[in-house]
Amino acid sequence: MAGGLLPGPHVEGYSIQRDEGQHAFLIDHNLVTCTPTEYRLLELLLEQADRCVPYAQLSAHLQGEPVADTTHLTQTRTRIIHLMSDLRAKIWALGLDIAAVMNTGYILLSSRTHVPAALRDHGHLRDAEGEEAE
Repeated sequence: MAGGLLPGPHVEGYSIQRDEGQHAFLIDHNLVTCTPTEYRLLELLLEQADRCVPYAQLSAHLQGEPVADTTHLTQTRTRIIHLMSDLRAKIWALGLDIAAVMNTGYILLSSRTHVPAALRDHGHLRDAEGEEAE
């Protein structure tokens, strides 16, 4: 990856570099390789760490344009669910997690930061498989 490394999104407590050409992140000296689609979504989640990224924004980022058709939106949402599950498995050991925010979108959380109180206290935080997060 030498030569292709650029500074990555800032996530408190982490050292992140990225290689767009290889669709990879170097997180605390751990290589996380992604498909091109996974790379785009993980980059967005890292940029918005600790903030909920709505389904509409994820869909637009995935498709390159807003999704308006209801059938296509349902298919895109299903694809996002699978992609988030795959990404979650890749970053879990690094102290990062992707949680589903019920009927809203996804949020990238770090074990090195706290869960936003508004989500924790109101029981709206769920993990990528839809289970309520602790």
